[in-house]
Amino acid sequence: MVLALVFLATPVLAQVIVTGPGVSSQGGAARASDANYGPPRPAELEALVIGDGYQRAHVITEGEVSSFENGRYWTLGHATARILVIPGRDFDPSELDRLAGRRTEVRGIVRLIRDKQYIGPGRQDLDLVEDPLLPVLPPPQFERGWPRISITVFEVRDRSNSETTRPRAQGGGVGWQILQDPDAYLGKKTRVYGQFRGHNLFGDLPAGSARSKEDWVLKDGDTAIWVQGKAPKGDGWKLDLEYKGDSKNWLDVEGKPEVLNGVVYLKASKVLMSRAPGKEKPELPSR
Repeated sequence: MVLALVFLATPVLAQVIVTGPGVSSQGGAARASDANYGPPRPAELEALVIGDGYQRAHVITEGEVSSFENGRYWTLGHATARILVIPGRDFDPSELDRLAGRRTEVRGIVRLIRDKQYIGPGRQDLDLVEDPLLPVLPPPQFERGWPRISITVFEVRDRSNSETTRPRAQGGGVGWQILQDPDAYLGKKTRVYGQFRGHNLFGDLPAGSARSKEDWVLKDGDTAIWVQGKAPKGDGWKLDLEYKGDSKNWLDVEGKPEVLNGVVYLKASKVLMSRAPGKEKPELPSR
């Protein structure tokens, strides 16, 4: 009994578990950044610069990459907006050098550059406490023209040549080109950019033309195609084939097309979340 009382009197130390991006309480996250920040959402560069609602948000945005401060940092921007680019810990900085001067799509975490703060007896950088798996932010140097907003980058994509795949006008996209010359695309890896339309929820394609109940529609300009073999989902996101509201999303799909009875079928090998062209917004049907 004495031993039991001693055991009960012994204080139980609380365990504090810090979960960082890429590590979930269930033992793993879909990808780095999704665990704490959720799936990425598209955002205009100007909105990141002037808005207050993006602090520590996981976003996809676009701009031109430029080297900054002797290659330690980079910037993403254009004439009216610019943010500081910080390589994530597992990101290869040479990718940013390769894309310098090009229009680039960036996925990462937005953070405000602020005065440095240190806490605790060990004077630990507050950045490491709040975001333990992200690099610490540099101290502000606004008097030297530094941006006030940063993005810690996990993934980049070259968008300098994307006008060849994005429709310049309705009806002139890659899907339309495939229909005009099917033999030129048969068996060749092709990239199509378009609006998600679920399992033919809007009647874009003839009823009964799907080859599988898992097939789904991508609308490229005025041309709709069936996407096969790969679901509309990725690390941290998933679209519902039966929900019209998901048609607000735009995707990049890579695969091999074929044409049968005037319908394009794309055997997909890659599906990526993307952004609406320019500032246009897809017209959503009333629910």
